[in-house]
Amino acid sequence: MAKKKIEYEKALEELQLIQEELESGEVSLSEMKVKVERASYLIALCKETLRSTEEGLKKLMEETEN
Repeated sequence: MAKKKIEYEKALEELQLIQEELESGEVSLSEMKVKVERASYLIALCKETLRSTEEGLKKLMEETEN
């Protein structure tokens, strides 16, 4: 099953929440594993969003220079 694409801002909010939960020290080991896996997915999503945005901006700037 494919994961639903999340907006960058929502992914960032969820990452901050996961960070707070992990820093609280009140997360069990099994919960921590799930949260770390989710955080890894969200980080990859954010990186890809930023990368594609940067590429789009570079392309746009190149087009306006010509």
